[in-house]
Amino acid sequence: MQYHHYGQRLRLATGIAALSLILAACHGGSSGTAPYVPANGTSPQVGDQGLAPNDNDRGEIRSSCGHHVRIVLAGIINCRFHEVGDRDALFTLKNDTQGLILISPMSGNRNTKFTITGLVIGSGHFIVRAAGDKGHRLFVTVRVVL
Repeated sequence: MQYHHYGQRLRLATGIAALSLILAACHGGSSGTAPYVPANGTSPQVGDQGLAPNDNDRGEIRSSCGHHVRIVLAGIINCRFHEVGDRDALFTLKNDTQGLILISPMSGNRNTKFTITGLVIGSGHFIVRAAGDKGHRLFVTVRVVL
C-alpha cells in the first residue's frame, strides 16, 4: 500500500518539476529561445506586415505579428491588428486551433493588445475578422514548437 502512494507522489512531483522547468525557460531572463520567431526564422520584412492578399476571402487587415506566427510552448506574444483606411474598425478573432493556443481577448480595436499563448505543440490557424460592410479577414497560421 505504501509503495502505491510513493509512486503517485513521485509522478506528481516529476510532473510539477517538468512544468516548472518549461515555465522558467519561457519566462526567465534568457532561455536562449525567443518566445516569438517569424516562421521563416528572420524578422518580418517590410513586405510581410500581415497584409493578406486581396481576394474574395481576404482583405486589407494588417497584423503586428505578420500572418505566419511561430511561438515556443508556453511562450506569449502580443499582436495588434488594423484595417487599412479604417481607424475605427472592430475585430473579432476565431480560434480554429482546437486548443493549440489561447487568445485573449477575442475582440477589440486597433489599440487592443491581443495576447497569444502557446499551449500545445502543433500547427493550426486563427482568423481575424473586421466588422462592417467590407468584412475583411486575415488568416493567421500558427506553429507552436519546443
